[in-house]
Parts: sequence; C-alpha cells; structure tokens
Amino acid sequence: MVAPLLLSLLTFLHGTELWRPVGPWTLRAGVSAGYSHYDGVDLNRTLVLLENLTREAAGTNPYAVKGFDGHPAAQKRLGVRRGPWNLDLEMEQWIETFHQSEVPFNLEDNDRDNRITCDDLRVQADRLTSLAGCIQASERFLFVPLTAQVSWMPAWTSWMRAGFGYGLGVLAGDASVTLDAQYLGPDAAPDDQITFAITPDPLVTPVHKWFASLEWVPTRFFGLELRGGWRLTHLPSFVLAEKQGSSQVFDAAFDYPETGDYLWIQAPGRNPEVQSIWIGSREEAVGRSSRYSYHAVEGNFDGWFLAGSVVFEWRFP
Repeated sequence: MVAPLLLSLLTFLHGTELWRPVGPWTLRAGVSAGYSHYDGVDLNRTLVLLENLTREAAGTNPYAVKGFDGHPAAQKRLGVRRGPWNLDLEMEQWIETFHQSEVPFNLEDNDRDNRITCDDLRVQADRLTSLAGCIQASERFLFVPLTAQVSWMPAWTSWMRAGFGYGLGVLAGDASVTLDAQYLGPDAAPDDQITFAITPDPLVTPVHKWFASLEWVPTRFFGLELRGGWRLTHLPSFVLAEKQGSSQVFDAAFDYPETGDYLWIQAPGRNPEVQSIWIGSREEAVGRSSRYSYHAVEGNFDGWFLAGSVVFEWRFP
C-alpha cells in the first residue's frame, strides 16, 4: 500500500511546476529578526578561567561569571525568485558592547574573597604598597556572517509558500578591548591605557546553514516568513592583534602578552583538571609542553536559529 502512495506522490511532483524554474523573475528584499543559539563551550570556560586569573594575579573583585549561549540576530536579504526557487544573499550582523567602570585591583590583597570599591582604595591610598588602582574598561564584539542561499519554496496555495534551503558563506569578525588604569598609592605609577583586538585565526571561516521556511503571501508585493534551521561554523583559535599602548596591570595578569599571541587553556601535565587561561605564542606553547598541556580557545557557534522576516517583492514584466 505504501509503494503505490509513494509512486503517486512522485508522479504528482514530477508532473507539476513544483521543481521547474519557469515564469517571470521576481526581485526580493527582506529584513528579519530572531535568535541564534550555540553552546560556546570554550568561550564560556574562558570566562570562568579569566575571573580566576584576574582575581588571583591582579587582585580584582570576585565576581559571578555569566556565560552565554546565544544572541539576538538580525539579518538582511536580497535576491531573486523564479518559479519555486529563491537565490539570496544574506548578511547577519551581531554587535555587542560592554562597559565596566570603577573596577578596583590590588595585588597586595589578591587572596581575599570579599569585595572592595575604588573609593575604599582611594581612602587608604597613602598606605598602599603594591600595584593598586582602578580600571575603566570597554569591549566591543562584532561578527558578520555572509551567506549565499538557495531555497526551494513552491506556492502550495495562492497565499502560502513552504520549503527548505541551504546557505554557504563566511564568518568574519573580531573583538576590540580598551583598558584605562589609574594607579593609587604613594609611589603610584603613571596612569596608562592599552587597546587591542582579539581576532579569529584564520580571520575568515566557512558557515553552513540548513533551514526550513514557511511564508504567508497576502499580496504579490509583500510576505511574512518564518524560518528555522541549523548553523554550522567553527573558529579554530583566537589571536591578540593591533595592540597599542601598555598597561602594568594587564601585563601583571597576563604575563606580558604581545601581538600575535594566542589564547590557550593550559593545564599541568600531572593535574589536567586544574585549568587556567594563558596568552602566548605557538612556539612558547610547544616549549612548555613538557610541563603543561595546551588547548587553543575555540569558537564553536554550531546551533539552531529561528527568525521572522518581512519580505518585499517586485516582479519583472
């Protein structure tokens, strides 16, 4: 019974216009908003290790690490349609900006588990004997996936289209960081500033998208689309770039990193469960490999996405 039904379905599909790109060309433009989910295991682990490192090496306040597993996403698409086939170019832009003000640090008291403020340090400034002060910090994250997409979206009724598609493209982006430090104490160092970028290596990596779509088309010029699917992209490592200026507290926490150094998760060879964040070159990591194991911090952005779109269409004569 199943075989005749399948044969009838294949005959129906073959004998209709569901597959053939026939008819007039249509220009399409759309904007969408939704959510992209991913695990980001290494990046979340890095945040935890970073909290440990800055507290132990620079005496910053203990703080609760908030991991992340996704972000709101906005896309823009431009393409053409003929018959049931859509060819689109989609650009997604993800920008996140963070600011931290009045972040105190005190290397003399880096074992404490209580919180202090910059005002606390200013009150006792004449008694400070180690590197201490306050930090103003800002970070900006920018990621831009760009994909060329093909989708099969036949009109099942006069007002509804549904189908599936695939996109192939590239992911580029970076993070820029600025740290301003004010030092306190009788022999305080001059205030300083450092700016640097953290970029993927390689700078551009491939992106794959598989998706299914449902579109309501009330008129020939306008439609509403719901799209969901799976994204596959992986950043194999991150490198320090465009370093400008200097910072004593930054060097104290990260052991004098330089442009071209990579972000690593390191662990002692005899105790691999005790991990820490380290910034250094590949050559340094190889030289220290007899005592430590090293794993380059990766960006795993595999995950699902869901978005709603407003689509406009202009049919050519």
